Amino acid sequence: MLLKNRSPNGFKTKADYSDRWRLFCMYAVERGVNKMENVTPEFVIGYGLHLQKQLEAGVYSSASAPKNYLSTVNCVMRLATGGQWKMVRPSKDCGIERRKYIPKESKALPESKHQEVQQAIDDRLAKIMDLQRILGLRFKESCLFDAKSALKQLDKFGCITIQAGTKGGRPRRLFCDDDMRNVIESASSIQNGKSMIPKEMTYIKFRTECYQQAKLNDISFHPERHAYAQKRYRELVNAPCPLEAGWEHRGRIEKLAEYLSISEDEAKEIDQKARLKISMELGHSRMEISNAYLG
Repeated sequence: MLLKNRSPNGFKTKADYSDRWRLFCMYAVERGVNKMENVTPEFVIGYGLHLQKQLEAGVYSSASAPKNYLSTVNCVMRLATGGQWKMVRPSKDCGIERRKYIPKESKALPESKHQEVQQAIDDRLAKIMDLQRILGLRFKESCLFDAKSALKQLDKFGCITIQAGTKGGRPRRLFCDDDMRNVIESASSIQNGKSMIPKEMTYIKFRTECYQQAKLNDISFHPERHAYAQKRYRELVNAPCPLEAGWEHRGRIEKLAEYLSISEDEAKEIDQKARLKISMELGHSRMEISNAYLG
């Protein structure tokens, strides 16, 4: 209601703000804060520290997403308090400033853990996690994925277009191999609406149920994208990525050249081309984003 009153004719980011605010509400309710008047700057700082931990765990590929989530909370609380809200600063108060964060350990969900979880969750979520792992989809993209339509695209064009649920609505094209087709076919067999979300449910309700299952099994969904990125690097480069191989980011080119028995200049060119391609396949526009996935 606050966002609607702020811009009665609507504005481009209202839906994004509402979505981010719901995530904060889920965090707050889990910690016993059920009313807006009980939200304090100190509590929001705790939320910011929680987002920073998620950033370090590889849930986000850069600090921009956590900062946007915190900015939304500041915006809504400023509107709710008539401008009296004390702003929580992402960097100074919460330490969210690692824009070029390069993890030291792989965040990819191991295949053994993926298979174990598949047996513990319901069939629909299992198919969705397969879409994330094999096609590199974000959680929202995998939920809104129209597998039946994708199969028709594959038959006609040999590739599929990912657009529903993407950041900024930016479409991207994926050329699919047999493994991808099999996963899409499997997903289509359980689809009973225009997406992987049951036709009688909203995205928000379905997302909540999925996250509850994930929490019960002590996993998050983003590591499936990490697994996709690392698999693609092996396919494109014929070598493990630095995180998988245990190479330091700074000395990765020398190690790669040695692994492939080529010059460092050749290794650098191969590495950069692979990183750019993987970034594009994941729906990013900058090669540097791949550092969070590959090291």
